[in-house]
Amino acid sequence: MTTLQRPWDQATSIWATETGLSVFTGLLALEVFVVAPLASLGLLGTGPIDVVFTLLLVCGALALHTGQLLRLLAGSVVGIAIGLRWMAAWHPSAWIMATGSLLVVVTLACFAAIVLQRVFEPGPVTRHRIHGAVCAYLLCGLMWAAAYTCIEQVFPQAFSLPSGAGPGDNLRNRFVYFSFITLTTVGYGDILPVHPLARTFVVAEALTGQLFPAIIIGGLVSSALHARLKS
Repeated sequence: MTTLQRPWDQATSIWATETGLSVFTGLLALEVFVVAPLASLGLLGTGPIDVVFTLLLVCGALALHTGQLLRLLAGSVVGIAIGLRWMAAWHPSAWIMATGSLLVVVTLACFAAIVLQRVFEPGPVTRHRIHGAVCAYLLCGLMWAAAYTCIEQVFPQAFSLPSGAGPGDNLRNRFVYFSFITLTTVGYGDILPVHPLARTFVVAEALTGQLFPAIIIGGLVSSALHARLKS
């Protein structure tokens, strides 16, 4: 039993430190800025995206150190989300894809909350904690993208999507792009929300994109000043 636990302890030990925040941020950046664009160009299939996203969910589950009940609940949700994602890749079905997208929304929201909790733990503000704040921001973008995907799957044509697309430009990739454009309040107008529920979610994400940096930066500055005064 001890021999079996050693690899697990080694794999999870990094998530007990602040270094895990930087590693998780790197994986998210890889998913958003490398894997997804290459897939949209048709240079990668859906397999690499599913592999990277599976790694993200597993890493997020490993980051939980707040209690056995929460770890069990999060692990169950992550396991179901991973299973549905791979089922949708092999056997596309409307209810499988919608349920999987909804579980991804819940999972990413929990991970963002956990990451922010670790960012604002007592102690000095390190570069890993700054990376964690960036990580939470990227998680928010992916969370809203999954929410838009779920809405479009439940209510077809809830969004007005452009007709031109790349070889691998699927619905998920389009909404990842749209989500971060909305989160940063750039708004090019090539994708438009039509359904009332879609419009509500877009407004909520735009507000999040405005408030998140101000609140997070203010919180980090306050934590840094507090740690400096204590020292």
